[in-house]
Amino acid sequence: MDTTSYVLVCERDKTFTSLHRFDRKRNVFEGEYSLLHNAYSYDQYFLARFLMAHVEHPLRLLPSDNERYDEVVHTYQRFQEDDIPAYIEEKLQERAEREHRLDVERSLGQLQLIIARQMILKEREEVQNRPSRSERETLVLIGQDYAFLRSVHIIDDIVAQGRG
Repeated sequence: MDTTSYVLVCERDKTFTSLHRFDRKRNVFEGEYSLLHNAYSYDQYFLARFLMAHVEHPLRLLPSDNERYDEVVHTYQRFQEDDIPAYIEEKLQERAEREHRLDVERSLGQLQLIIARQMILKEREEVQNRPSRSERETLVLIGQDYAFLRSVHIIDDIVAQGRG
């Protein structure tokens, strides 16, 4: 990741939005930063709002190694400064809810696999207890038993990967 931070400045309104560092792998800026939450927005929400609020205004992108960078950050108005912590908090809450939903879905999937495993074991037990009347039927039952056992092992592997 680039170590240079950037601000987009509107000289006309004496405002700026902080883009922070540019991630060249993902081709995105870190976005605004909330000191309260110690987190970046990692989206272009404030950049888009800044651009729309400054249509037809001359804008300038300043890197942190530019001599005017510190002057702008300390004397100009940060665009929607009061909205940043609330927005970041909302984004963090959404991320936590997404992760929770994913955990619930994983748990449900694990439960479904365990139920399927028990059903397969029951079928296997029925096959093992079924008498055979011929050598051919014995081979079919052995094949079914193996298939059920193999299915149980596959489910066990999937469940273990889900937990790990």
